[in-house]
Parts: sequence; structure tokens; C-alpha cells
Amino acid sequence: MADLFELTELADYLQQGPLDEASATVARRKASGWLRSATKLTAWPDPVPDDLWGWAIELAALAYDNPAMLASEQVGATSRTADRGRLAAILDAARAAYLDPATAGGGPLHSFPEPDWQWQGGIVTRR
Repeated sequence: MADLFELTELADYLQQGPLDEASATVARRKASGWLRSATKLTAWPDPVPDDLWGWAIELAALAYDNPAMLASEQVGATSRTADRGRLAAILDAARAAYLDPATAGGGPLHSFPEPDWQWQGGIVTRR
């Protein structure tokens, strides 16, 4: 099974030098799990579409920068607040794109009438 992105792409996205490989791998797996749950895809398409790649890299960056998913953190005089709304927005967009039949092509766009026939003892009759 292919990964959604390479760890070097995550480092480029974060604009950091070499990342801690173990932490970056965990962040990639978290992003993959979140997206798999949101999209219900059982395997990633090959090649990975740009929308999935973009969501995955941003989710992994959120997870890498804030592995405990803390709402806020203060160390000495420095504080930061996590954008929890961004995580929800990405997953909502993924759900809409991959689960909504009107946008994803995952189901019929129109309703169909009930059949006007029935099967009775080997004979088809109209209702």
C-alpha cells in the first residue's frame, strides 16, 4: 500500500531541516487514519490525487507540530494556540468530496420509481 506522501515532502512543507523520522512517520499515519475514516477509502489511489495529498500533508503537519493535539501551550514567555478548527475543516472537506453522492459521483443523483411488476409463481404480472 502506497503512502499519501513522502517524509521529505513533509519536511519541505514544514520548511524545516531533517525531521525526526519516527515522529514524522507517526504524523503521517495519524493523517492517513483521519483521512481513511473521513473518506472511507480502503486503499489510496495511485497516483494520489492532489486533494488527498494536500489534506494529508496539512494534517500530518498539524500532528507533527502538536502531537498531543493540545489546544494551547505556554513555555516561559512563549505561548501558542492550535487551530483545532482547521483539522475539522479538512476532514469535512474530505467527507464532502468522497462521501457526498452529489459531488463524489458515489451514487445516483435522481430517484427512481418502484417497479410496476411483480413475480408470482413463475409469472410476471403488472401491478
